[in-house]
Amino acid sequence: MINYLSPDEHDLVVELMNIGVGKAAASLSQIADDEVTLCVPKLEFLSYEEAESAFNERLSVALSGVSQEFKGFIGGTATLLFPEARSLDLVTAMLGEELDDDIELDAELEQEVLSELGNILLNNCLSTIANILGESLHTDLPTTFHIESDSLLKHLSKGEEPKSVVVMLLTIDFSLKHKDLSGHLVFTIDFSIVDTFKEALQNYLNELG
Repeated sequence: MINYLSPDEHDLVVELMNIGVGKAAASLSQIADDEVTLCVPKLEFLSYEEAESAFNERLSVALSGVSQEFKGFIGGTATLLFPEARSLDLVTAMLGEELDDDIELDAELEQEVLSELGNILLNNCLSTIANILGESLHTDLPTTFHIESDSLLKHLSKGEEPKSVVVMLLTIDFSLKHKDLSGHLVFTIDFSIVDTFKEALQNYLNELG
């Protein structure tokens, strides 16, 4: 694991992410008409090679995801991932209704739900980081996809050289009253401008005294 951040900077990023997913949980609770609890219990900065191993070891082989590119004081791709086999649970959780187990999940409906979930969750995380740190960030519209874990990193890094990619991997717990889903947030960061992110974190910490 890359010791990219100091302990204080690492704790600040975890705090910012938890604030972001907390805001997202409030919005998702209204959509699902159920209490949604989100938290980020673990955050790691990984090299390309470490991320490749982590994806293969920790993620399901078949994945459903939604990604969103961002640019500004930090740039890259933010991605929300869930096991493809849990797509039905995810759709029913967000729709607030039960679907029969023998009903095949409508691809268009799944895409809409994933896109909306990703839009809310990723935007809240990214905007929270930018707003609290007093920085500007531009986000593109989210896109949904299905992929196998061994092809994920190449897909997310957009063909960038491995040495220029840093992966910020977060485990995220996604719970409702009657369902527990576990997913991952992956931030594939452009290393060429990553120092501006560390600088923004340090400036904020210095202001706190």
